Amino acid sequence: MTISHKDLALAIIQFLETSVSSKVVLEEYAESMDVAIDCIADAFEVDKAEASSIASKFGGLSLLDTVNKSGASSTDVKEEVVEVDADTKAKADAAKAEGNKAMAAKDFDTAISKYTEAIALDPTNVVYLSNRAAAYSSVSQHENAVKDAEAAIKMKPDFSKAYSRLGLAQYALGNAKAAMEAYKKGLDVEGSTPSDAMKRGYETAKKRVEAELESSIATNEPESTERGTDASSGSGSGSGAGSGAGTGAGAGGMPDFSSMFGGGGGGMPNFAEMMNNPQVMEAARNLMSNPNALEGLMSNPAVRQMAQNMGLGGENGGGLENLMNNPMLQNMARNFMGGQGGSGGSQGNSGGSQ
Repeated sequence: MTISHKDLALAIIQFLETSVSSKVVLEEYAESMDVAIDCIADAFEVDKAEASSIASKFGGLSLLDTVNKSGASSTDVKEEVVEVDADTKAKADAAKAEGNKAMAAKDFDTAISKYTEAIALDPTNVVYLSNRAAAYSSVSQHENAVKDAEAAIKMKPDFSKAYSRLGLAQYALGNAKAAMEAYKKGLDVEGSTPSDAMKRGYETAKKRVEAELESSIATNEPESTERGTDASSGSGSGSGAGSGAGTGAGAGGMPDFSSMFGGGGGGMPNFAEMMNNPQVMEAARNLMSNPNALEGLMSNPAVRQMAQNMGLGGENGGGLENLMNNPMLQNMARNFMGGQGGSGGSQGNSGGSQ
């Protein structure tokens, strides 16, 4: 028989009326109970006078008796599940023993079958679930291993081996963080005497988590890395200027022309790059307008060797006058400073366009 909402409302009304009449509720609250009864009757559109006969819809039981009976039935079911007789336990243990032998022989399918048989006979034994989880992992059925390990933990939270089974299965599935957490809980359960297997599992999973984190960070920063490389290569002239200023005593902070102009190895300069380098252009203006600066620069052995390689002087780099009058250097100056030749034109155009 189906119980409707109105039937249940009448059962509640009957329960409240009985509570008042049997003095379960203090008399001073009787009026409040009457108000509650009226409200329920109005809300569900029922006749509260029918409440006295509603018990027939519940098998002759009041609402309280029905609830108590339902609770008692649940308790009985649980007790039936928990109660496993000695003979059945013995059969379950025998099946487990056969499963263990199959595991030793690496016959994992048979082991799974035997452990499943043991679980069916005695579903309360956490060891059977844990062993089957290990067998599932051995045949790469890691999802099933996770289910059995979690069921074992739920059944007996202080059974440490179940955490080890769970950690192994999660690690095999690629869930390094879940594996690390499982091993960590296992270590907590084992307390002051942790097993070597649990410690190794935890450290292995932890390293994987750390490696995945580092890989994720590296993967998420390709653009900034490229920019850093570009900035580093683009500032090479600037770093050269710093070293030039340090090595060319008396050069007035000139850039490192030995690197800009092809270095001491005899390489020819890249004039297009030099003309687009504001530091080089400014240095050229200073050189053409300040003989002292050029003389100081030429005292740098690397620059003097560079000048010889470029044919800008004699055996010792040539005199200052010869160098200043060298057609190549003058042509460079004119290119740098918009076609004005000579030191005078250079000086007059020191603020020219870049």
